[in-house]
Amino acid sequence: MHSRLLVTCNKDSAETSQKAREYVFDALSNDPSFVGDGGHFGAPVADWFVIGGRWSGELSRATWAKGVTKLIDDLEKKEGIQIWGAFYGKSEKEDRRKFLMKEVEGLYQKSLPDEYKDKGLVYVRDTYGSFGYEDDAMLVTSELYDLLKPFEGVDQSEGMYVDLDWDSVSQDFIHTKWLVVVDYHF
Repeated sequence: MHSRLLVTCNKDSAETSQKAREYVFDALSNDPSFVGDGGHFGAPVADWFVIGGRWSGELSRATWAKGVTKLIDDLEKKEGIQIWGAFYGKSEKEDRRKFLMKEVEGLYQKSLPDEYKDKGLVYVRDTYGSFGYEDDAMLVTSELYDLLKPFEGVDQSEGMYVDLDWDSVSQDFIHTKWLVVVDYHF
């Protein structure tokens, strides 16, 4: 079963999104309780994981990509076709999905903020690359804090959120922590 894990770490742990994703990957890979035999979480949480995975792009969808995501969702509903994560075999529906995917990628590319242009971001993503995409790690903003707010006062061992510095979730995370999305399997 796949689950989403939100991981935060101090801004000083990494200078870039790439470095933050590598830092989290390394921390989780070397924590025997996450993928091994007990410790930090108390028991192994995952048999494997990737940065982003099925949740790749979620941080963008919570921030700058809200508008384009709504356009794409509306198009999928209108067409009755899921563009990302679907395959309709050898059919007219699959041909239509492939055609729409080009349109959707164009919309997505036009919506990219300058800071993400030429960074390899696409709407339809490879969900199995170990280190995810540029937008799978972002500095916490007020908008992203909305994803963390449900974890205020929650025991980090619940397997849905962890701070690698053992800090309790608070608004102090805004602009001082990286937020990284992880897809793990157990």
